[in-house]
Amino acid sequence: MKIDKSIQDDYATLTLKGEFDTFYCPALMQEVESLVERGISLLILDLSRVKFINSTALGAVIKAHKRCRAEGGDLLIAQPSTFVRNVIKNVGIDKLITLHDTEADATKAAIKQLNQREMAGEAAVDDEKVMVTFPDETRNQMIPRQQLVKGAPKVLVGQMANVDDSRVQFTWSGSKLGMSSEQGKLLFFAGSDMHLKFQIKMIKRSFFDIDATVEGVAAAGDGLRVTARFKHVADGDREALSQFASDMAYFKRQLPGKK
Repeated sequence: MKIDKSIQDDYATLTLKGEFDTFYCPALMQEVESLVERGISLLILDLSRVKFINSTALGAVIKAHKRCRAEGGDLLIAQPSTFVRNVIKNVGIDKLITLHDTEADATKAAIKQLNQREMAGEAAVDDEKVMVTFPDETRNQMIPRQQLVKGAPKVLVGQMANVDDSRVQFTWSGSKLGMSSEQGKLLFFAGSDMHLKFQIKMIKRSFFDIDATVEGVAAAGDGLRVTARFKHVADGDREALSQFASDMAYFKRQLPGKK
């Protein structure tokens, strides 16, 4: 079986080709995990070219669906082949995972979910992810190999806590990687450089790509709270971030329960 991947800003499509049996379950879960770790938890699974699927593979699809849901996302199935559709319906998985007749229908449903999240205020700053990469090989070698995706740098994912036009604060836990807070402090030491990629949907749909320097790090639960100062921000991005911080401060003063 072959898996083709198409990544948009907020969702991704995985197109499976061939026979989906037990042997290929780890490959699917690896793809799902790599996307989730990069902040993409809304996935479309295109099964139009899958001519055979066994019970273990069906279990992997359910696990992938649960993994996406655990991160606040979803997994949608697009245009399953006749064989796959019959199997899914016979087992009753269509009651758990939505089936869409075409990829276009699945894409519309995914975009609708994204829009509903934003309208419901679910895309607040503290729900946004911060993707972190390091420029030096020393720190990259400290990150467990399961974070390595072929052809891509090692990426750590934090949870944004606060942002303005000069700095960002985010929390990060290495528990899923088997890393302690003390090991994390060796990655995020004061004065070290890193590259940050994050999205604030209330500002723009595209991502901010900014080089930054660690100002400080403190314990936060089972992880760390990192404060990083931006090294350079484009004028337009700086203005947007400044306005966003000002608006959030105003909301905090004015809205009930926000003070």
